[in-house]
Amino acid sequence: MNTSYTHQMLLSELTSLAKAYPEIKMTTIGHSVKGKPIPAIKIGKGDVKLLYVGTHHGLESISSALLMKFLSELCGHFEKRNIIYGIDPYYIYETRCIYMIPMLNPDGVELKRQSNANGVDLNHNYDAGFEEYKKLEKELGIEGPAPTRYSGEHPESEPETRAICSFIRSLAPFKYLFTFHTQGEEIYSGYNGYEPKSSVNVAKTLSRCSGYIHALPENAASYGGLKDWYVKEFDLPAYTIECGKGENPLPLTDLSNIYITLRKMLFTTLTV
Repeated sequence: MNTSYTHQMLLSELTSLAKAYPEIKMTTIGHSVKGKPIPAIKIGKGDVKLLYVGTHHGLESISSALLMKFLSELCGHFEKRNIIYGIDPYYIYETRCIYMIPMLNPDGVELKRQSNANGVDLNHNYDAGFEEYKKLEKELGIEGPAPTRYSGEHPESEPETRAICSFIRSLAPFKYLFTFHTQGEEIYSGYNGYEPKSSVNVAKTLSRCSGYIHALPENAASYGGLKDWYVKEFDLPAYTIECGKGENPLPLTDLSNIYITLRKMLFTTLTV
């Protein structure tokens, strides 16, 4: 059973979509430890910016496939002017600027582990509670590079996190940032007990649309993440979406059911 949506699959699908829909603008925000390009997509020409990020963790590449399925359907609605969940795609295209980084950690996908090629867990490598997490690392017995949960020598020590932080700083503010992980069917918001304005109300809306629970992350997962850094750095809402249920890596055969469950929520993120 194929459990990975690979970097090559992503590049191939992006190339096909860009040919079919000239509205898609592609760029590379940087490269992984092993030199793989980290692509980003832009679509729409509005002033309201949104950012969607997938696959911080190599065993969670189904999140990249989920974002690509969303992007593909969205482009189809732009072309056909279909109204979906009461949303006019022309209005979205004219008023929103949608950015996606579908796969931040291509090396982890190739190596079939959560961390990147340096053994760093990218979602603990941001400057948000980094020193506090270092203390917790020792309690967990993590002394250095590991398949998961090692935060690195310092915030943004890794080329992947440096690339996305630089990308965000160059384009901020994004009205909302959404980062997709697996698994648990939960939505996390805020950072260290703090919620930016409207953050909780939006999380509740996303919860209603998906059936996912708006929850607090476990202690070891609540430091050094992209969501945490964005909230801390910009005082704007950011969300971690834990997609699906089971044991990582979730098989690609789960993709259709996950997408069906999250479809209304994904389209709602465009207008919420």
